[in-house]
Amino acid sequence: MTEKEHPEYFEGHQRNVNASRGIQRTFCKTCKTCPSVSIHEDLDNVILGGREEGYTVWKKGHFKDMVEDIKAGMFDKFIEDGDD
Repeated sequence: MTEKEHPEYFEGHQRNVNASRGIQRTFCKTCKTCPSVSIHEDLDNVILGGREEGYTVWKKGHFKDMVEDIKAGMFDKFIEDGDD
């Protein structure tokens, strides 16, 4: 599900939660619309994206399935080496 501005999906992600129990990571190469991920042990959703490009909200189980597929190489044939 992709949502541009729906605060109910971001419950806790924008608030004061214990940072040691989560990760909020931005993958910045150009300092423009850089992708980011926000995941926390105490919250149900994983959030990908940002204000400019929009947000995608995943349940942790679905996010885990996607990560496992990526690690298994499912998408490798679609990504060229050296692509920035």
